[in-house]
Order: sequence, then C-alpha cells, then structure tokens
Amino acid sequence: MMAVFALVFKRLWTQRLTLLVMIVFPFIIILIPQMTDGAPTGPFGLFGLVLMFSSFLISKQVIEDRQLRTVVRIAASPISHRDYLMGHLLGYALLVTVQVLVFTGLALMRYDVGFEFYRLALPLLWTFGLMTITLALFWHTFFKTFATSLSLFSVGANIMAVVSGMTFPLSLLPDRLKQIAVVLPTYWFAYGLENAQEQAVVTVLLSLAILTAFGIIFITIGSRRSYE
Repeated sequence: MMAVFALVFKRLWTQRLTLLVMIVFPFIIILIPQMTDGAPTGPFGLFGLVLMFSSFLISKQVIEDRQLRTVVRIAASPISHRDYLMGHLLGYALLVTVQVLVFTGLALMRYDVGFEFYRLALPLLWTFGLMTITLALFWHTFFKTFATSLSLFSVGANIMAVVSGMTFPLSLLPDRLKQIAVVLPTYWFAYGLENAQEQAVVTVLLSLAILTAFGIIFITIGSRRSYE
C-alpha cells in the first residue's frame, strides 16, 4: 500500500493544472460576497462542490490504469485491489486535507463569526472531503475512459449539489425533494453545515457519522470490484 502511496504522489506531480486549480478555487470562493448574515454556510457549501470535483480530477489515475491495463498487472502482483485503492485514498486524502485547511484559514480571516462554528464545520468539511475521494474511487471503477466518467459525474454531482441544498439553503427546498435528497451524502453535508451554524452538536455528529458510513460503503464496494 505504501508503494502505491508513493507512486500516487509522483503521478500527481504531472497533474500540475489540477493542483493549481485546487489551490486557486478556495481563494475564488472566499471572494464571493456572502448572501446572508451569520455563518458562511453558503461558501462552505460551494467549497464542498469544489471538493467533489477536486477528488474526481486527482483520482483520474484510476481510469488511466484501467485504460492502460495496469490493473491487470497489479492483479498478478502481491498488491491487492484493496491495497491499490487504499494507497490512492491516502495520497488523495493528504491533498484534500491541505485544501480544506487552506480554505478554512481563509474563511477565518474573511468572515467575522465565532470560533464555535468552525470547530464543528472543519471536521464536517474534512470528513466530507474524504467521503468525496471514496466516492470518486468508487465511481471510476465503473468506467474505462475518463471522458465517459467525467461527463456523467459532472451531471450527477451538480444535480446532487442542487437537490441537497449545497448551493442554497435547505429551507428553500420542497419537502418532497428533501425526502428524496436524504439518501444522498451531499444532503448530510449541507444539513450538518446548517446545524453547525445553530451549534446543534449532536446533529452535526450524526451528519459526521452518516458521511463516514457513506465513505466506508463506497471504499468497500470499490475494493471488491474486479479487474477489467
């Protein structure tokens, strides 16, 4: 697994444009005016969408390995498919952690809200970031070309963000739509952010637990996918 982890960073260095975008977008979101008073749940929600696409782009290596039949050679080596995915997960998790810390640091300087919000929002943002990596790794296992994976993920991720309340307050969503969105991990991220604003610690912990469960499910199913 550690050999895969080291290889991930060597290959990520070739994706310099993606890494640049990951650094620039937190600054862009911070510059967007806050629509309402209080905690910056709106910018945090938008940054959650950025995390989804960041995780998707940096994990394109999984698709490339399928195209080049690298996974077939891995299957014949002592490295298991689970170790292969976990090595990538650890490498991407480090990058996402840095991205989350940069955004949170900028938010602390930009928004004049109490530290109480950040002590709940930061673990929520970090857990959601890790979940998006497992989602991207899980998603990529179903496709053989990056173009196909990207086109379908772009549609799906944007729909999830809209119906889950990541781009506008959950209170504006129709009740029937909320009942559907509750099965999506993006809903629990947005729900957790709104409760972090209200200092509802127990509810935020529930959101963290559900996001963690989604991450475990995605990586578990993804690790059982066969080499193709």
